[in-house]
Amino acid sequence: QLNLLTAFIAAAVVGYFQNTINQIVLLAVFLPVLSGQCSNTGCQALAVTLRGITLNEIHAGRGSMLMVKEALLGLCNGVLVGCVAAGAMYTIARFEHNPQALPLALITLAALSLSSIASGIAGAAVPLGLKRVGADPAMASSIFLTTATDVVSMGLFLGFAQWLLL
Repeated sequence: QLNLLTAFIAAAVVGYFQNTINQIVLLAVFLPVLSGQCSNTGCQALAVTLRGITLNEIHAGRGSMLMVKEALLGLCNGVLVGCVAAGAMYTIARFEHNPQALPLALITLAALSLSSIASGIAGAAVPLGLKRVGADPAMASSIFLTTATDVVSMGLFLGFAQWLLL
């Protein structure tokens, strides 16, 4: 039930930008790309963090260093994957004779890069936070991580696109 509730939160973000999507339908095609790539980045950080918690490798005061490391890995991954996704966005937009092909590609790159940073941080922060409040990080982390990655990736992507249309 909690997962369903958090899915509605992500859906509300997309709904908020419905007019933007109506103006550039191609944006809807790339939402799963951003969501999937950012979820993958977050899940990798989550797995590393859960392993560290389980093996007692994460000591007091080391959580922030882990989040910095995962943010940097997210940035590297986001830029590399973002370049490929931006190339795809540019190609498809040009094929559709969209005059905003280059800005759309740059928005894709920026949103994927920034979202991957946030996903890496969330992948480390969520289980650490749950452990701190006494909850089992292995049980609930994925629900909160998925919501965070979806909300951030879709919100940034569609927010940048809405800004483009102003």
